[in-house]
Amino acid sequence: MSIFSINDNSNYNSILSQAKANKESKENSKISFANAFLKQNASKLNEIQNANSQTLARSEALNSTNTTNTSNNTNFSISSKTSSPNYDISSEFKNSIYTLKYKQADISTSTNTAYGYSVDKDGYMGSDFNKAAGLPEDFKIHKSTLDEIERFNQNGMADETSGNYYNSFDMASIVKSYYNSFNQVIRAFPNDKTSFSKADLEQLPKGLNYINNEDNEKIVKNIFNTEQFHEAQAIKYSTMGLDMNLMKLDFSPQSMEQDPSIEGDFNPDMSVYPQNEDGSYSKEALFMSFLKSYPPFPSSNQVVLSPEAKVLEAQRKQEMKANPSFDISLDDIMTGKVDFASLLKGYAQDGWLDAGIYAMEKGVKWQNVYVGSGISFDREFHQAKANGWKASNESINSFVNNIMDRLNNLIGQTRV
Repeated sequence: MSIFSINDNSNYNSILSQAKANKESKENSKISFANAFLKQNASKLNEIQNANSQTLARSEALNSTNTTNTSNNTNFSISSKTSSPNYDISSEFKNSIYTLKYKQADISTSTNTAYGYSVDKDGYMGSDFNKAAGLPEDFKIHKSTLDEIERFNQNGMADETSGNYYNSFDMASIVKSYYNSFNQVIRAFPNDKTSFSKADLEQLPKGLNYINNEDNEKIVKNIFNTEQFHEAQAIKYSTMGLDMNLMKLDFSPQSMEQDPSIEGDFNPDMSVYPQNEDGSYSKEALFMSFLKSYPPFPSSNQVVLSPEAKVLEAQRKQEMKANPSFDISLDDIMTGKVDFASLLKGYAQDGWLDAGIYAMEKGVKWQNVYVGSGISFDREFHQAKANGWKASNESINSFVNNIMDRLNNLIGQTRV
């Protein structure tokens, strides 16, 4: 009687399952062995394949011949096999070659890494980086851009410490922060838009205002067109203590080109983000243009400081506690945290805003007060004060009300 009972399906199925599992395990072991072997010996693979290419071709030809002639002359197959030099190649080794070709990812595109992520054979970051950085799956950011982020930031702090200021960078987190800001800036276009014409570039914002959070990460709060950006500049220069971090944005075709090499600037290699055949620009090139205007400084939780830098940062924090800043952000005004109108009036009564009030009375543009030909205005203003000019309460109230009306209007139009 067979050791397997015909009616004992459970035992039979159990043994069959075990046999199947053993077979799968053996196959997986072979594949694992082949993969490990090939990873360790990838540099020799081409030599091996070249050395054995003729042998493999002869092997396949002989196999075909042997299959045809087996029934007629078995001995011919055996003698042909033994008389061909290097013919008896291990099937395991042949399997490993085919594993590389068909089951193993191209080693040239998967084994290079940078900043903890894969880099393809052309130098672009892999899908693992895109996922960590919140980039679209098909987005192509080049490793050289990340290298430039590191160089730019290390260079900016080079005079602070004897060696590198930063030990390491969380590049995925840095890129993610700035890509989110970039998406806010180009929000007028669909998220899936991947190419931009010159007409598209003209529609993009011309400036922004940002704040720094507790980790010193930059957060975009307002986005401006040309007129709004000039208005923001006018309000900033006409007041005291209003903390507006204004950044002018340049999305011109020239910004998509390679800039002259200036050590202190962020200057990514633009040759890896070429112009499209139809003359449009890729989203990647547009992102680089954005970073040129809005340089990628890391926040405190996106870097590891060197020991020397940690000491300096601790000292700065102590100094900031001892000398707190009294700057006021637009958020403070919007939320009512600060009564900016009363604060402005106090500044004006103390004489700190006299130049702005005098310019308002005389109809002088802010550009002629604070920039450009400000020297001639300054001479006129001081001469007027020497002759007894003083801001009246009526002028102070008019100036403050004008600033607050313009500020509220600007915030309402540009808030992100």
